[in-house]
Amino acid sequence: MKKTVLGLSLMIATVAFISCDDEKVVPVNEIPATSQAFLDTYFDGYSINKVEKEGTQYSVSLQGGVEVDFNAQGDWTEVDGSDGVVIPTGFILEPIVAYVMGEYPNDKINGIEKKVSGYDVDLLTEDPDLLFDLDGKYTGIDR
Repeated sequence: MKKTVLGLSLMIATVAFISCDDEKVVPVNEIPATSQAFLDTYFDGYSINKVEKEGTQYSVSLQGGVEVDFNAQGDWTEVDGSDGVVIPTGFILEPIVAYVMGEYPNDKINGIEKKVSGYDVDLLTEDPDLLFDLDGKYTGIDR
């Protein structure tokens, strides 16, 4: 009896999980114009492998192991390089780039995420994420 209840519970949980996943592959021309302009400006020369849409969010996988996430308005929310991949920094606030170059001169930026309170920056070789406020001022390490 316990095995039947456990099996049934597992099956219901799986069906619920699958039906909540509304992520689908969409054509490149479906991403907002703001997103396309961002990619053209900062990722020129990177070809687009795949565009996925989940709800109102877009995730664009680029050649070379870079993924860029956008919100419904087309603004980037996260740029993430695969392990060992350095991301371009032209779109990152200058104080953030300057801090990383000054404090971690032998390291590069591997990813950045916009948060309500600021930015969370992943470095290529250093483990802890660096935190910055909305103006790009260093505020600490994400523990």
